[in-house]
Amino acid sequence: MRISASNQSDHFNASQPNEYLELKKFIVWVLITMLPLIAISTIVSILSGSLAIFGMALDCGVSLIQHFFNLFAIIIILRQNCFSFPYGTGKLENFSGLLYAIIVIPISLLIMYSAFKRYLDPPATIDLGMAQIPVLLSIIRSGVLMVWILRMCQRFCDHSPMTYSYFVSFKFAIAQDLSIVAGLLIGLWVQSSGHLGAAIIFDLIIGISVAIYMLYTAVDLLGKNFRSLIDLPLPEADQLKILNALTMDFDAYEGIGNIYSHLSGSCRYIQIEMHFDSATSAEDIELLRQRLEQRLRGSFNKLVFHLIPFVQKTSNVG
Repeated sequence: MRISASNQSDHFNASQPNEYLELKKFIVWVLITMLPLIAISTIVSILSGSLAIFGMALDCGVSLIQHFFNLFAIIIILRQNCFSFPYGTGKLENFSGLLYAIIVIPISLLIMYSAFKRYLDPPATIDLGMAQIPVLLSIIRSGVLMVWILRMCQRFCDHSPMTYSYFVSFKFAIAQDLSIVAGLLIGLWVQSSGHLGAAIIFDLIIGISVAIYMLYTAVDLLGKNFRSLIDLPLPEADQLKILNALTMDFDAYEGIGNIYSHLSGSCRYIQIEMHFDSATSAEDIELLRQRLEQRLRGSFNKLVFHLIPFVQKTSNVG
């Protein structure tokens, strides 16, 4: 199970400490319950000879990386200053998603390669009955954790993206495990009918399906989180929109200093230095800031805007 890490930052307010305290406890239990599941899946994959369970064990093992990074992010979030000054936790979650994707891509290809080798040289026997044990345990675990995270979503109306991501991920994990169980049951029925080769093929199909899903998710996470981790200059069309917004209030300021802008993921960060004469009040500057931000938000979906005022002092000559 994996958590999409994009857009989890910059979503904190003063009412959320209780949610993050419970989310921290939730992630700790996710990790505690996953460790024995990984051990059981690994042992069963060896004893049963099931490639599907081997792929499941690898997927669970790699997803530990994201859960550890999410726990680390929660610990940072729970520091009081993150709620007093809600600027988020940087790009920690994005890095965990990128790292997960980089590791999962070769692992998913390894599972596909193992499936191809096993097809050419099938094992002498396979136990699809034993193979269902870790999947059934995973369904029970995911069901309990999904109920927990669902109650969190209902209790905290303005829940964080990370909370919702866990809910969606566990809901999908249950559906995926049910599909694996269904495939293993069909393979077990085929095996009981005396068709060992067909049963092995069923197991290979399930294993390849898990690997394809892992690869698809990893590529998607790689693209999203890579874009969020790098900062790019705004394109010329966006720069022109900024200048157009400034010209509409040309008489409200004395001059323009530096314009700092960059694109981080899908969010645009814009800071503008403006010079004002000494007669301009703080209220006038704030009204101008609001007008500029409103115009820019009409052009850009995600925006972080700051106006940096410089007031020119009138020198007294006497």
